[in-house]
Amino acid sequence: MAINEGNKNAEKWTLEDAVLFFESSLKICKEKGLDFIGEVAVEMDSYRDIYTYLKGKFKECDKLYKRLEQQCETNCFSHGKKGEINTAMAIVNLKSNHGWTDRVDNTSKGNELKPATVNFTSNED
Repeated sequence: MAINEGNKNAEKWTLEDAVLFFESSLKICKEKGLDFIGEVAVEMDSYRDIYTYLKGKFKECDKLYKRLEQQCETNCFSHGKKGEINTAMAIVNLKSNHGWTDRVDNTSKGNELKPATVNFTSNED
């Protein structure tokens, strides 16, 4: 009897399968101009979290994941710029999924804030 025979939860992904999945996903993303990785997953008859699972399982897939994310980001920006999708929806997608922001930290410049040191002296000094 094979080790995984009858085990419906056995791992089915190989590195080769994962690379092909990412490459097919990237192709669909480009061809259909999809703006969100969840849309790509639906087109692949899968689910959104499979991409993070596969890049975690196979470090070789990390660059493919980044390319897929960047393609979705590029598509979204382009569609928003051209008015092909609702501008507010494009902004929400870019901020929520791609780290875009319209806020600038003018105080700490991203550095940790440290409490000020206060020294008390007597009136006699």
